[in-house]
Amino acid sequence: MKEKIWQCPRCKNHVQGYGATSRRDDKTMICSCCGTEEAIFDFTIHQAKQKGETISQETIESEKAWLEV
Repeated sequence: MKEKIWQCPRCKNHVQGYGATSRRDDKTMICSCCGTEEAIFDFTIHQAKQKGETISQETIESEKAWLEV
């Protein structure tokens, strides 16, 4: 059975196979690579907060900008 080819709304690449649910809205399917990038971003933010570092709201909002397109 051939898997469906679809376009990831986050990176706009055409992918085949299973994706991941975006952490940004908990409903949009994104490609596996973008899912990994979101997880790493969240981990990095978590680590920075644990160290007491300041993260700009602009940085956090920029990660969700693709949802508004």
